[in-house]
Amino acid sequence: MKTPLRCVLSSGALALLAAGAQAQTRPEATPAQTVAPPPASAPNTLTAELPPQGFRTMTMQTPQGPVTVNWGQSSTLANAADYQATIEQLDKNGDGVITLDEVPENHALHSEFRLVDKNHDGKITAQELAQWH
Repeated sequence: MKTPLRCVLSSGALALLAAGAQAQTRPEATPAQTVAPPPASAPNTLTAELPPQGFRTMTMQTPQGPVTVNWGQSSTLANAADYQATIEQLDKNGDGVITLDEVPENHALHSEFRLVDKNHDGKITAQELAQWH
């Protein structure tokens, strides 16, 4: 499961984006308007939290002020334990294979079952599960 991409923009960057959007909707004959930078009392960013570990940060200087962009994917996976599952953990009836009804709906294997079941017989063997890990 991928972590959603988050972007943190300074208030000056938002003003720049808003000005650009307005400029695109105006007819060509209308002159562009200058957007004033935010007041000094305004916070520099929309959020004060730091990006999660594994994200990259870049700050660019614009006429309206600095723009900070954070991008990447978190270095930790919330459901990482799902990818370490074994046949013994999920095989409820003890027949040595896993069927879709044996996998909890919130488990990563549930949504990826058809990909892991290489021969499409409706059962995941230990070998198929090992290739998924």
